[in-house]
Amino acid sequence: METTIIKIEGVKLLLTESEKNIQINDISEEKFELVWERVVADYPKYEVFFCFNSERMAHNQKVPSEYLSKVNANRIDDMLNFKLNADDFTFPEFGNELEITLLTEEKFDEFATFHDSRNPDMFWTSDRIKKRADIWQIHTLKKNEQLAGYIMTMITDRNTEIFVIESDCDTIFEVLLATACQSAFVIGKKEMLYMIERAEPTNQQQIAKDLGFKETGFYQGFQVFL
Repeated sequence: METTIIKIEGVKLLLTESEKNIQINDISEEKFELVWERVVADYPKYEVFFCFNSERMAHNQKVPSEYLSKVNANRIDDMLNFKLNADDFTFPEFGNELEITLLTEEKFDEFATFHDSRNPDMFWTSDRIKKRADIWQIHTLKKNEQLAGYIMTMITDRNTEIFVIESDCDTIFEVLLATACQSAFVIGKKEMLYMIERAEPTNQQQIAKDLGFKETGFYQGFQVFL
């Protein structure tokens, strides 16, 4: 799954030919129509993702909502950005009734079934995760010997970011989040990024804040099928 960078009208696009998709980050209103015309002409039957992160966008730049509406883009993400610095984190005490382990290859099939059943529409299917196992750190949690949740952390040279937390209650959510942060900081990472759905229960946002996370901006994602 190789991604290449191309430029149209000075705008960088991330092209993954094997998956027939294109990602366009933080495009401005001024560039939108010119870039869109080229994408439609040059990449028929592709899936196009428009991504907007307020921390990358230029000062006073807005999400081009009117243009996105014109091309029938479907909003698939509406997130709040959070960041935790290692120096602001203290691992809380938890009981011993929850079994948390770092996912191994031997246990991957059990995780894969659980993950795909809970997230059937997610881009990062278990097959894709397995192909890029080098960038993922996954902790699973069992309760009464049954898989009850997991957390996926994407770790690259550039960023360390919580990608998915699958849990059925606040306690499991907090334990998984704290464990992933601790694990990343132990290997020398200095900060953890995490995006929480704006519509998620506010207690999850509060749990993150209680662990030391600070809200830093927003992220919105849109999808179009050509």
